[in-house]
Amino acid sequence: MSTLKWYKELSLSKKIYVSTVFGFCIGMFFGDRCSALEDLNTSFIRFFQIAIIPYMTFSIVHSIGALTTERAKRVGKKGGIVLICLWAISIFYAFGLQYSFPNIERSKFFRPENALASSGIDFFDMFIPSNPFHSFANGYIPAIVIFCILLGVALINHKNKAGIVKSAKIWSSLMSDINEYVMLLLPLGVLVMSTYTFGTLSFMKLKGLLLFVVASTFYLVFISMIIYPFLISSVSKFNYRKFLNTAMPAALIGFTTGSVFLSLPVIYDQMYKFNEEEQGFKDMQDANLNYIERGRNAISILVPLAWVVPASYKFLVIFYIVFAHWYYDRIFPFSEQLIYYIGGIPCLFGSNSVVVPFLLDMSGGMIPNKAYDIFMILSSFLVYFNNANGSIFIVVCTILCYYSLCNKLKIRWFKLLILLGISTVFFIIVMGSLSFLMTKFLSGDDEVKEELTHMNVEPYNKHYYEEINARYLTFDQYHEIPYLSPEEPLLDKIARTKTLQVGYDPEAIPFAFFNSQKKLVGYDIDFINTIAQNLRCNTIEFYKIDNFFIYQDCIAKGTLLDICVGGYTYMAYTEGGVITSAPYMKYTPAIVIPMEYKEQYPDLASVFTSNNLSVGVRVNPDYKDLMPDKHLIGLKNFNEFYQDHKTDALLTSAEIASATCILYHGYWVYYYSETDIKIFYAYLMPYDNRSRSFRDMVNTLIDTAKWDGTAQQRYEYWIMGETQYKFGRPWSVLDWLKSKNFFLASTNHKPKESSMIDQ
Repeated sequence: MSTLKWYKELSLSKKIYVSTVFGFCIGMFFGDRCSALEDLNTSFIRFFQIAIIPYMTFSIVHSIGALTTERAKRVGKKGGIVLICLWAISIFYAFGLQYSFPNIERSKFFRPENALASSGIDFFDMFIPSNPFHSFANGYIPAIVIFCILLGVALINHKNKAGIVKSAKIWSSLMSDINEYVMLLLPLGVLVMSTYTFGTLSFMKLKGLLLFVVASTFYLVFISMIIYPFLISSVSKFNYRKFLNTAMPAALIGFTTGSVFLSLPVIYDQMYKFNEEEQGFKDMQDANLNYIERGRNAISILVPLAWVVPASYKFLVIFYIVFAHWYYDRIFPFSEQLIYYIGGIPCLFGSNSVVVPFLLDMSGGMIPNKAYDIFMILSSFLVYFNNANGSIFIVVCTILCYYSLCNKLKIRWFKLLILLGISTVFFIIVMGSLSFLMTKFLSGDDEVKEELTHMNVEPYNKHYYEEINARYLTFDQYHEIPYLSPEEPLLDKIARTKTLQVGYDPEAIPFAFFNSQKKLVGYDIDFINTIAQNLRCNTIEFYKIDNFFIYQDCIAKGTLLDICVGGYTYMAYTEGGVITSAPYMKYTPAIVIPMEYKEQYPDLASVFTSNNLSVGVRVNPDYKDLMPDKHLIGLKNFNEFYQDHKTDALLTSAEIASATCILYHGYWVYYYSETDIKIFYAYLMPYDNRSRSFRDMVNTLIDTAKWDGTAQQRYEYWIMGETQYKFGRPWSVLDWLKSKNFFLASTNHKPKESSMIDQ
């Protein structure tokens, strides 16, 4: 009973602390089982939103409408100065985050540069209330605030404004009362929401992206818990403890709910208490309002305006663009970064789903558009810290503007510079330490190599392909499978003998290669298994074919392999008894150069136009069309370039080059992304009347794979690497106890016998 009494006597902020701690404990104990609370969590979130927008609307109209023209100008001028100062500090430290980047080489799969899908959100609708009712219906807060500001400004000099301002005040008071009723359930809501959040929170596997998460999290904590309180204490008598008591309740709401919007009622409540304690407007005479009411009016304007403008965490969006340039080894000069940080401020008013594609597009195609998907995954983790920072930003911005409006903002420059200097030194030390640790953490990291070498056809055919026997033979072991008659089609012979004879290029990674289990796998091998499955084959005979001309020579000598795979290019004609299937994938030309040549040859054009570089190719009839003005040196295999260094550069496909460079470190790949060269991948087959039906079946399977999504699934797995950017299951105490067999009953004691009556 004493515990219940103790809890009732706690302030709202302390009840929120208690609920958050209990939610954390429950969430960490049950883990992702807390997902059962999703509906209840959503219900509380919706419930707490009931009166926020109406209250904001009426309070802005009333507060601005009650101002005089002179006071309105004063609010705009002083609020603008405060905002610019906060942005300048945020940009300074966000810009410095890049010094955490370690100077290491990172392996990665091929990343196509396809167009971004539309986010479905109109950037103009977010900010321009062309139809205010549409803005209110869709919750476009920036547009709603702009509409309310315009309405309030129009009321300032309106001759009949008294009635409207009074009515807005009444409605604002009613919405405030509703918020107070809602706030009674806030501790319970925080308990549910924090339990759900901490229980379902998971961490990413890919270590390369961990740097962005760690650097961003440090930035948010550093800005929120060091820079903000130091800044306020340098211009007022606001000490650190008072800052925590004022800002942390709102920060906890923002963190546990993942929404700054839901922290607004707490922010209003804390700011009104702050106004009553400070009595900032007491010395400023106003015949119409007392000083408490005047302070409340100022807060009613400042809070929603501070909510609409970009908070410090928004600059992490631009930092992600800088990070993406580093992650994909793209040069991003400091001067261009500053342009992004400063010129991108208007973009930050919008939703990240709109802003990020826009900023990536501004990169001129230097960053693969897959980076947008990566950002959305990272954001799903950082959203909690972002919104905690956003809540604190509103409190800080409101406090600084409040002091400025009541002429109590006195900057103690010596203290400010000393505190910022100490903070900056600490920031530099952390960035240097993070760079050092991440260099150790990521250097020599073969995670991507492990992914590549452990790939298998099983992700698509876990059980079916186990019965197909793969035999790897040499041409000395080749045996001709005779036809029943000269008229028997190749398709019928394969189905009859249940044996498929295939040529493959083992260096055509990721189309055909041996994995760590010494099994032949790859995109093309996956397709070969599909053919074998459809023809009910129980054996596939694989013969090594290094290039097109060897297969052509085999056909001429009567060594008839049914199909040859390994990243070959499509031909619309027959050549030497060889024909290709229908194209199954776009071919992206690429140039590979050693990493030490990267500064001298910073792009594809510089390699193409250079007369000092020797360019090697694996023998292929279509390569002569890619660089007709160059003397190309034929290579028997990739080892002659990667290990023997017989040429300065290598001309091949981007799909093969990206995967091969995972195995051979120290090389850089330039993609040719123009559309004037149209090349596609295809399979090689013999050209005669008996092979026609087999070729038709192969083409049908290629088309079917495109229709049913199998081709895209193969592409994402083999070409792009499917194991990246996935979440692991959240850790929990309960799972840990189960893994330790904590709940298993002991078998050392016999169960007590019971009588029939006891049962």
